[in-house]
Amino acid sequence: MQARSEDDRQGEGGALAWHADLELSRQELDRFLAGRWVARLATNGADGYPHVTPCYYYWDGHCMYLSLTRHRVPGRNLMRDPRCAVVIDFDQRPLMGMATNSALAVSIVGDVEIVDVAPGETVSVEGGPWKGEQPAQTLLWGLVSRYGLSERDGVGAGSSEEVMAGLAGATGSRALADNEDRIVVKIRPTRIRSWDFSRAPMLS
Repeated sequence: MQARSEDDRQGEGGALAWHADLELSRQELDRFLAGRWVARLATNGADGYPHVTPCYYYWDGHCMYLSLTRHRVPGRNLMRDPRCAVVIDFDQRPLMGMATNSALAVSIVGDVEIVDVAPGETVSVEGGPWKGEQPAQTLLWGLVSRYGLSERDGVGAGSSEEVMAGLAGATGSRALADNEDRIVVKIRPTRIRSWDFSRAPMLS
């Protein structure tokens, strides 16, 4: 992770301000991102305005992987401008109150590489259990199965396996049309910031 500047370490103090003491260790960051959270991806729109969309993701300890489509706005934006930002956060304060200041997040800024989900296309995974050259279709299935409930979980209708099999055999469906130009997006971070506000409780 990139070293923090003096500007990061100075400024307004207090329990709601970011400072280096709140930063996650590398092990803590990897453990948090291993969770099945929803990432918010920000891309640069053609009209100059940012566009934000929720995404499922996979973090390998070095890079982040998402699946988008070429015809939707986020994919079009990234094909034109590979710069993006992602935030993944967990905040208990709206439910539990402010006393413990329980909020944890990771913010990533980086550049993307785009691979079509097509036969013969591969994605280089940098670390973790999927490390190595992975077929793009295999990585897409990994993303789907990471979030969806599987048959091994006792799920019948609506399992990941059923959804993927349905897409493979569908003809003329809206779901199939929406997935025809699917891509894997690999985000290589240039800057990572993280925080755990519970390390600076409002009441102590």
